[in-house]
Amino acid sequence: MRDPHIGDVWDVVTEPLPTVGVQDSDVQGSPADRLRNLLRGWRDPQHRDGLALVLSSGISSVVGLLYWVVAARLFPPDEVGVNTTLISTMTLIGVTSQLNLGSALLRFVPVAGRSARSLVAACYGIAILTACVLGGVFALGAPLWAPDLVDALGHGPLLVFFVLATPVWAAFAMHDYTLTAIKRATLVPLENLAFSLLKVGFLVAGTVLVFRGVIAVSWVLATAVIVVVVAAFLAKVLRPTAAAPLPREQIRPRSIAGYVSADWAGGLCTDAVEFGLPLVVLFSLDADSAGTFSVVWAIAYAFYLVTHGMSQSMVTHVADRPHESEAAVRTMVSKALTLIVPGVLVVVVGAGLILSIFGRHYAENGTTLLVLCALSAVPNVVVGTAVAVARIQHRPSVIFGIPATVAVIVVPLALVLMPHLGLTGVGIALVAGQTAVASGILLSRWTRA
Repeated sequence: MRDPHIGDVWDVVTEPLPTVGVQDSDVQGSPADRLRNLLRGWRDPQHRDGLALVLSSGISSVVGLLYWVVAARLFPPDEVGVNTTLISTMTLIGVTSQLNLGSALLRFVPVAGRSARSLVAACYGIAILTACVLGGVFALGAPLWAPDLVDALGHGPLLVFFVLATPVWAAFAMHDYTLTAIKRATLVPLENLAFSLLKVGFLVAGTVLVFRGVIAVSWVLATAVIVVVVAAFLAKVLRPTAAAPLPREQIRPRSIAGYVSADWAGGLCTDAVEFGLPLVVLFSLDADSAGTFSVVWAIAYAFYLVTHGMSQSMVTHVADRPHESEAAVRTMVSKALTLIVPGVLVVVVGAGLILSIFGRHYAENGTTLLVLCALSAVPNVVVGTAVAVARIQHRPSVIFGIPATVAVIVVPLALVLMPHLGLTGVGIALVAGQTAVASGILLSRWTRA
């Protein structure tokens, strides 16, 4: 079978979506038969694990909201504000400290054989050490860039918090990638549910303590418990044995470094679009508009998470069987669209009603934006799948080039359009950027066919 090209990921789009991967006999059956045939495809490990990652994101969002509702009820607003800043900064530094090694685990652990344990340990060690250093640097310089935190907590406690908590969060963030890499992604929703419930429990218990960092400490304690439990599980399942397979490809530090550097740079470009736009809106418009955009994007981003989860699962399941990559890519696209398209249609029809739940202001100012943001998630399936294929094929230029192209289109175009169209300009920029890059991928396929 020939090697897949990036553009191959959207051959499936030319087929009618309801019948993708379904035989004629299946379509002609009763509604119950059609439902069983549709559900049968999700039993495949690749799609089962992808769906598990999507479910995990949903659980984290819902229970995470409960955590902050409880915090707001139990603690004064200024204390919530200080702890929110602590947690946000700690998680940002912890995620940055991974250096995208989590993505490397998805790609290389499935082919590492009996050396998987040492590879995982090395990636964790680098991430934890980096987190410790970056957390310490932030805390040492906090009197310059975060004096309010120093005033609220004291410099010594702040330093202890960041040196200890940031590495814990870095390890926690690596767990999801590692469980997916060893094809145990179905445990990820359980892990995140346990974490979410634990932190609520620690938060309630923390009401008997009188110090300003109790909310952040409850968060870190819950994280530490999960880190220890999952680490013990990983140490057991990754224990090398005589029956363990030999590595299926040579894994050199240099190749991993090249992969990680490209993926890290591409990840920065993705973050610039997915997490940097609120800052762009604040810079170009005002705080009110930034708030509206944040609410809208929180809804629309759920569709992007589907592609993220499905593509992560595909990378880890196809890395050790590249001869099946074409079929895996086709089914991944069809499954992602099966989840995304109906939801997008619901949002397009009911955007105003959905936003009215948050208040009249959001419905009046964000309805068109929500429609456009949701629509942009459809071509993002092409973009996200193409990056996943490049990860499987270890093509650093594409891993970086696709996200960079999206960012170069979306961010400047949003800056140009917002003075004239307001928030609608951001939505147009998102649709234009995702559609342009997706079209380029399709065109690349057609010109090679």
